[in-house]
Amino acid sequence: MRSNSIGHSSGRWVWLHPGLLGGSLLAVFLAVPGVCAASGETRIVAMQSFTREQGLRSLAANVLLRDRQGVLWVGTDKGLYRYDGREFVPVEDGVRAPLRVNDLYQANDGRIWIGASQGLYVWRDGRVEAVADVPVDDLRRIAGDGAQGVYVRHQRRLVHVEASGRVQPVAWPRALRPGVLTDGPVLWLHGRLWTTCGPQLCTRTADGEQSVWGVDNGVPADQWITFHRDDHGELWVGGMHHLLRLTAGSDRFRAIDSTDPVEVIDNDSQGRVLAGTAGHISRWDGKGWTQFADDRRLQSAQIRDLVFDPSGAVWLATGGRGVLRWRGYGRFQNWLGAQGLDSAPTWAIARDGDGRLWLGNQRHGNLLEPGATRLTPWPSALRRRDWVDAIALLPQGRRMWILFNRGIVVRYDLDTKRAQQVVRNAGWAKFALFDAQGRLWFGTHGSLWRIDDVDAPQPQVRREETGLPEDTRYMGAASATGGGLWFATSRGLLRFRQGRFERMRTVTPMPEGGFADVARTGDGRLWLAPVAGGLYWTHPDRPGALHLHSVNDALLQHSLVYSLAVDRSGQLWVSSADGLDRYDGRDWRRYDRNDGLVWDDMSAHAFHQDRDGSIWFGTSGGVSHLLHPQRRHRVMLRAPSALQVQYGSQRLVPGQSGSWPWSRQALTIALATTSDVHAGAARIEYRLLSSDEEADARAWDTSVSRQLRYAALAPGRYRFQARVADPGLRLLSPTWSFDFVIVPPWWRTGWARAGYVLLALITLLLTWRLRNAQLLRRQRQLERMVADRTAELEADKRELEAARLALQHEASHDALTGLLNRGAVVDILVEALLSMHEDGRPLAVVLFDLDHFKQINDTYGHLTGDAVLVQCAQRLRRLAPDEASLGRYGGEELLAVWPGLSSDGELAPRFATLLEGCYTDGDRQLRATCSIGVAWARHGDDVGTLLRRADAALYRAKRSGRARVERAD
Repeated sequence: MRSNSIGHSSGRWVWLHPGLLGGSLLAVFLAVPGVCAASGETRIVAMQSFTREQGLRSLAANVLLRDRQGVLWVGTDKGLYRYDGREFVPVEDGVRAPLRVNDLYQANDGRIWIGASQGLYVWRDGRVEAVADVPVDDLRRIAGDGAQGVYVRHQRRLVHVEASGRVQPVAWPRALRPGVLTDGPVLWLHGRLWTTCGPQLCTRTADGEQSVWGVDNGVPADQWITFHRDDHGELWVGGMHHLLRLTAGSDRFRAIDSTDPVEVIDNDSQGRVLAGTAGHISRWDGKGWTQFADDRRLQSAQIRDLVFDPSGAVWLATGGRGVLRWRGYGRFQNWLGAQGLDSAPTWAIARDGDGRLWLGNQRHGNLLEPGATRLTPWPSALRRRDWVDAIALLPQGRRMWILFNRGIVVRYDLDTKRAQQVVRNAGWAKFALFDAQGRLWFGTHGSLWRIDDVDAPQPQVRREETGLPEDTRYMGAASATGGGLWFATSRGLLRFRQGRFERMRTVTPMPEGGFADVARTGDGRLWLAPVAGGLYWTHPDRPGALHLHSVNDALLQHSLVYSLAVDRSGQLWVSSADGLDRYDGRDWRRYDRNDGLVWDDMSAHAFHQDRDGSIWFGTSGGVSHLLHPQRRHRVMLRAPSALQVQYGSQRLVPGQSGSWPWSRQALTIALATTSDVHAGAARIEYRLLSSDEEADARAWDTSVSRQLRYAALAPGRYRFQARVADPGLRLLSPTWSFDFVIVPPWWRTGWARAGYVLLALITLLLTWRLRNAQLLRRQRQLERMVADRTAELEADKRELEAARLALQHEASHDALTGLLNRGAVVDILVEALLSMHEDGRPLAVVLFDLDHFKQINDTYGHLTGDAVLVQCAQRLRRLAPDEASLGRYGGEELLAVWPGLSSDGELAPRFATLLEGCYTDGDRQLRATCSIGVAWARHGDDVGTLLRRADAALYRAKRSGRARVERAD
């Protein structure tokens, strides 16, 4: 039973020396429970979760290890796992029951020591073996000894375990006597074993020489929790209130104050210290601390260990959320609702003259003051219900020009804080930009607009006459050389220069739907994003029609591109529904959520580059800030690592050639991808070559899974090859391969096979004659059966065709009148409108409505009303020509689509039998009248407008006394 416990942090008990429980220090500790805030606000980062769905049976992850192959190991409360690049695979060979793994250490000979609550184990040659009955209850309790053994510290014991498993206690009275810290970390560094001695540090050499490091060595009194050795051989020590650093060769520590307990430590690629604690991650950059957490609050996760991967990822072992991967570490900073973002998507981003960053969002917008870590709402003058979806933000001196979705243009003065509405209801807006002359251009669905006098008290907007049809959508624009402009439209590419518009001709066919955006890079190429997807480029300065070249990239060819942008360094950025692609003039690179992007679905034109070169992007899920886009270092993929190679029950050491006797069992190969740039996104390409097969003749197979299996391989010599393909990076790794031989049994040798062939030929010859007679008899029987069945199928086919025609008639006709139903007659009207201009004949829509039909139903009953309606439909059939389409529009209303109905002359005589007539129902006779409205189709009419005009004419007939025909206006 442990004593002196006052709480726990990150899943480990915290023990204090009684001497530390003085008045002031105790008050400080109790005032800062568990989660202590560093200076400044916590930055929210994106974490990728690995839980049960990714193979972990326990969400209590205790320790991480990156081995020399680059494979990530994790120890949990329910076993040991390895990450294969997609999921965590349990390490179970040699383990009877799941171990509670609390520490991992890889020795110089490659074996991995496993510290578990059940004892000490070692992994080598693919199996876990028990070594010693020495329990390990926490992290950093195993350390090397400079040879092949390890030191293990457990409560009051310090033991040395040799590679053979021999356990020897180590006498260290000062470190382990009663009254001081009963447990602590150990680390072997520069020929000495480091551990904790109460509030101090102690070292011990292999010869038994001991030293105490205290205040004289720069070690303040503290509770020391963890050790870490960085790549430069420097020692870092984490405590409850300090971080210590000891450079190689020095005899004095540098103490760095920390308001958070420093429980686990690692260094990133820039040498900065990453420290984990309960609640968040802290980073020491040599000047101050910065805190990081995710939007689900890491304090509920209990960070127990962290590892920085050379590819730039940070992996976290947590007590409750499994393993987490910090997306985009050092690359992206994301802004979500936790930072005050009022809504998403974000459609526009710009920075004003005072250095504030403006975000135009789905509902309203946000501001980010210089140096701030939280977003604030837009000024109150801009927060109006009809001013939503700001799709363009354009700074101009001390003013911000804002284009809203509905075609509203607002000018906001930074000094007076007043908003002036300059344009209203210009149409569905898509983009805006200032040209070289300071004129403001913006495009909508249907029009291109320009404001010349942007500084005038009341600027005037003008609609440009581009020569394109009125239904043209103006989607994007880019500046051209000489002060001109390029416009991407639904009708193709439009150029404006020297005050004139020119619709560009193309040699290759124009993509369907036109272009969504256009951009020009410094090499003179013009880039075009088709609405239908993909990407094109062309040389606009060459004479004649433009040659459109499709970008031959597997990802972009299948991406729906929203917009294009070019940064100051000349890189092209392509925003699409699948992420963000960058082209630096030589290579393509995709960024998505695996890289740290807040969301894959980008927002059109939401692009802004700051003076420091960093770039802001808007997405459907928030805003991402790419911190260092100028870094163009090439990412290298490592070849896959073999976790296990096994043929049946026989195991091969990965990387070594092997030979096995043939069996019916399968060859299984477990691989791991160790390049974590896109964790989980990379694919395995593999192939199995036989001895007589050329490598170039065998295509590569592709697998998302890292577990490959070949069943029932024939005897022979083989070579297995595998490589990693990352589609986002457009890269292939080097090839990993190994050779093996499957030895045939005696009965599968060449001589045995020759005997089998001879015996088979004799058997075939004997059985052929008998079998041939049987086949002839069977053939005749089958021919009779086929003939009978064919006749049955022909009968079934005729019945099905009759049923189909009946169902088709029922789906398109009214059951009572026999006329077309509403949907069918409206569809015919749609087709008639489309073909009206081709044949030049007039097209009329006639609506018939029986007057006082409700009185007929109420007086004589609904059956009589049905009889009247049926007879009215029959009379309409008799007077309408065959080319007219008749339908029941609803209730007592009938509709006729009447091609060729002349608008000249009187209509009443034509419809006299319907305007007033006698109807019968059995022996009963009654008179009924009908009101009729007629409308002729005009240019620009659609179904809705034409029917509304006919309906208005019908109601004029009713208001004018009924039993009459009225024409539409």
